Amino acid sequence: HIHAAMATYTSTQVDDAIAKAIAENNDAWNVTFNALQSQVDGNGRDMDIAWLVICGALVFFMQAGFAMLEAGIVHPKNVTNILFKNMIDASIAALCFWLVGYGLAYGDDKGGFIGGSNFALEDVYNGAGGGGSDGWEGWFFQ
Repeated sequence: HIHAAMATYTSTQVDDAIAKAIAENNDAWNVTFNALQSQVDGNGRDMDIAWLVICGALVFFMQAGFAMLEAGIVHPKNVTNILFKNMIDASIAALCFWLVGYGLAYGDDKGGFIGGSNFALEDVYNGAGGGGSDGWEGWFFQ
């Protein structure tokens, strides 16, 4: 009795129905994929900046590790001195790189050898809002 109620289809009709269903769903998947791709493309720069900041923080943790190593090697009365020297070393290096080093490394070419602009990051956008990437993350990582 169930057999009599079932319609019979040829293999061509079945193939056509499957192809139609795939085509309809394919368009929906393409729309979804394109929306997802534009979202990923829009967040790509943000992810790059986050990765640079995380890696830069890991470098500073290494600096702290070296400070602990040196503190463990010296006599206890000199621990404060060695930790202070490590802090001053990192601070002065950061200030010097901000003032001169970044411009020499990443400024506009002067004779194809050394940078001659962007000292003290003068060309970096410092405002808030739609100014794009401001470049501070590159300085922090370097």
